[in-house]
Amino acid sequence: MGYKQLIKSCIIVFATGLSAVACQSPEEATSVRKSTLETIGLYAFDAAEEEHYIFWKACGYNFLQFIDKGLWLSPEEQDGYYERLARGIEDAQRHGFKVGILLQSNLLSYPHDWWETFDPRDSMQMQARLATIEAVVKRCRKADVMEFYAGDPGGAPDSLGAEGIALWKDMAQEVRHLVHQYAPTAMFNVNIWAVSHWDYIQISPWATFFWDKEVQYGRGIAGDTSLVNPMTGIEFPLHNYYRSLAFKAYEEAGVDPERFPTADGIRALKQRGIERIWGWAHFLIDEVDDGYTGYAGTKTHPAQAETRYLHRIVSDARQIGLTGMISNCDGSNSAVEAMNVYAFARFCQDGDLTPEKVIDEYASYLGADTTSQEVIAQVIRFIENHSTWEQSLPERNRVAAFTCRFETAGAALDALERIPHHSSQTKQFPLLESPAEYLIRLKDRLRDIAALNPDVSSPSSTQR
Repeated sequence: MGYKQLIKSCIIVFATGLSAVACQSPEEATSVRKSTLETIGLYAFDAAEEEHYIFWKACGYNFLQFIDKGLWLSPEEQDGYYERLARGIEDAQRHGFKVGILLQSNLLSYPHDWWETFDPRDSMQMQARLATIEAVVKRCRKADVMEFYAGDPGGAPDSLGAEGIALWKDMAQEVRHLVHQYAPTAMFNVNIWAVSHWDYIQISPWATFFWDKEVQYGRGIAGDTSLVNPMTGIEFPLHNYYRSLAFKAYEEAGVDPERFPTADGIRALKQRGIERIWGWAHFLIDEVDDGYTGYAGTKTHPAQAETRYLHRIVSDARQIGLTGMISNCDGSNSAVEAMNVYAFARFCQDGDLTPEKVIDEYASYLGADTTSQEVIAQVIRFIENHSTWEQSLPERNRVAAFTCRFETAGAALDALERIPHHSSQTKQFPLLESPAEYLIRLKDRLRDIAALNPDVSSPSSTQR
């Protein structure tokens, strides 16, 4: 269907109180809504054990990202680390995953701390860093994608403004050359997360200035055909679509965030022949985000559920035309996030799925019978209605709460205690933990909710 036929049909999608607009025919809208994203990825940090690859694959993932952490290790530790990383690439590929390696920018090596940077104008320091990246590319040459990362960590320790962004792009070009030379079968992406830090590393994300700069510089990078072209994909952070810290800053300033990228921008990239146009929604699977509410500084979450917000960001990604989505999990310790890990992949696979349906699916793997499954599904809804992420968002950016038959954490806990105990899986799905172990997590989370909110009731009267 040509563009002239699309103009008459405009769909306004209210995913939050802040609307996004896309012009499509009804037929194309249905196709976009239902389509499976090509790349469904996890930023898993590091190589994991066999059971994690099996679980992630069963959920629907086809891509994993590992980050180069070797620059923070002593020379004596580096050989062993890179041998393990190379094995991890091969193990993940053997399980059917494509693998990406995140290459960090202008960071100082051991014994410096992980956040310490050098002045990107220092040519000797830059050449030394590029030499270490070259060594990593050679060691990880069997990876499918090499991805050059912008900031946090990384950036300009002095205020350089647009000059700093130009220096980052120059460095990206150098890294691309190294990848093409020493890992010729690997594809190359730029990941523009926190690229504003190349303007100045001290720009605060607690103010809208930081997020506005992310849009400004991100748009410029995406439009730079010398960098982002058919040989180079791009990964967008999507901050202004979902992040609680960004929403909090804009709410306090009394303005709406500018959404970036847009459907028009993605369409322009595709017209230039760029295929890897991915969202890199780092948070949400890990609900802690920016650490100013809930469990911050006190303990680790016993269990997490953020299905409504995962559904929203994946729906937005599909609507604007991204070809892939990647979110973050805690790698080999991701059992705490298992519900979210499952949900993110399922939404990327099937645009018709609702959060309720995905929760019910997951509960069906945990309950010994239909009664138990219903109780578990209701408990997960209750927990999600009281999540840390939910608390961190301004009210107008929240998704309507689940209808839930439990009004208090105590009532949910009582019901969970009464369901049959079992220690083995009830269906042929490779869970990371036995149902009995996962139910312990749910009970612990309910007790925490009760302790933090002794008088709170579930917003059960709000129909999603």
